[in-house]
Amino acid sequence: MRLRPAKREDIKEMVKVYLESYRGLEEYAYNHPDDVQAYLDWLFRRDAEGIWLAQDCGQVVGFVAGDRRWFSKREGKVVGALHELVVLPAHRRKGIGRSLVERAFEHFRDRALDTVELWVGDENRPAMSFYKRLGFQERDRFNYWLRMTRPLK
Repeated sequence: MRLRPAKREDIKEMVKVYLESYRGLEEYAYNHPDDVQAYLDWLFRRDAEGIWLAQDCGQVVGFVAGDRRWFSKREGKVVGALHELVVLPAHRRKGIGRSLVERAFEHFRDRALDTVELWVGDENRPAMSFYKRLGFQERDRFNYWLRMTRPLK
């Protein structure tokens, strides 16, 4: 497994990985390929340098989208936002998600940010447990979303 920066040319493959990764969690995701592509385009406009792919044998098996310019109204400052983390089901529990998140943390630290924020679906228990193991804490809820934060050291 290797990590590499994402490029806009990767979007088509990223759409497939996104849709497969959210199977069973569709209430928290974009479900049409055109909508996913528009979302990924937005992520690239927000912070292209914060998007990293995980590849296994040349195939994209996951990605992270970090945003170093996110102003959190609840934190009252710019934070590192983890907008997206997806790993194909067959490649989970192998350290890929952790590696991607740690790469996003480096991206945020390089920009002198001290807090990471994310929102996760309130029924996505595996993801919530994963983020808690990485040091995130629950902060508040909005509809069916749970906001979690973590300090960067």
